[in-house]
Amino acid sequence: MNESSKKVFKISLDSEHAKCSICLDIWHDVVTVSPCLHNFCNGCFTEWSRRSQEEHATVLCPHCSSDVQSVGRNRLLHRIEKKIRKNDSFVRRSDEELVVNSYALINSLPVIKYVKKPRSKRSRVMREEDNNVNVLDLACTKCGTEYGGFQCNENTVHLQCCGCGGMMPSRTDIVSPQYCIGCDRPFCGAYWHSQQVKKSDSYLMCAPEAFNPIGERTITRIPYLAHEWNWHEQDITERCIQQMGKTLQDVVSEWVTKLNDGEIDCTRMPLNHADMITSGTHLCNDCYDKLVSFLLYWFRISLPKDHLPEDVVQREDCWYGYACRTQNHNDDHARKRNHVCPPTKGVIGN
Repeated sequence: MNESSKKVFKISLDSEHAKCSICLDIWHDVVTVSPCLHNFCNGCFTEWSRRSQEEHATVLCPHCSSDVQSVGRNRLLHRIEKKIRKNDSFVRRSDEELVVNSYALINSLPVIKYVKKPRSKRSRVMREEDNNVNVLDLACTKCGTEYGGFQCNENTVHLQCCGCGGMMPSRTDIVSPQYCIGCDRPFCGAYWHSQQVKKSDSYLMCAPEAFNPIGERTITRIPYLAHEWNWHEQDITERCIQQMGKTLQDVVSEWVTKLNDGEIDCTRMPLNHADMITSGTHLCNDCYDKLVSFLLYWFRISLPKDHLPEDVVQREDCWYGYACRTQNHNDDHARKRNHVCPPTKGVIGN
């Protein structure tokens, strides 16, 4: 692409337009409900949905009172939320508030239930609102069709896949996982594969490889989020692997084994249920990239200095280590200091 044809788009959003209408504070772990697309704190909406279900047959949006069909984390707004908190110290929440919100865990919250056998190939559901009947598409292959002895009925709750957007019945009577253990979001690939249902033009469905066990995955590139998005450190890691005569897959496989054997401190692993993760754990693509990035940090930490490329051996460690914010916006600092190290400044005891 020519330089003259490149365009940069910036999103400007002040803190007044990034507030949760439940707690009236800046979003924390922002989630978006559909179909109205209003945004709330994860913890706030979790508590609201619990109370709403006690009083109503469905979950109502706290902002507009429309029926909520599903809810999930909003990554784009989460990034904006982090930028606002970083740049404005007055909107940062207390540690106590963040701890309370950290208990919240929104996956997907479908409230549409199948109530009538459809005539068409594509499943449909009906519900009454003010004596008017609305017909909604529900793209689940088991609505109206029996597979493996199971068929959706009036009590079946459906999960909306975070990979393809398709629907699948929520089931507790099967071994095949329906949730990614790293982010607790639903993904349909493993479920439909276990049911021997193949992808078609009629229904949305993930490919099985989109939600695979860690030990069955392959990787050929270092994730862009590795080493806190510091591409200088990513380049050094790649050169270290090449100097050792190994591939990225070799290194990742070795460190997955170390993870299985309990040789790694998982305190900083950026995944939910870190203590439960093994090579047999199903992860979505995003969580797998996070896991690989975490393992590559430990790979680099374990390397003696004389195993690093000659041009970076003399670099001094950054005081803030992997937690350094400057490395993300100051290329010169990111290049001159080593950031694959623990913080030594601003840490209690140092």
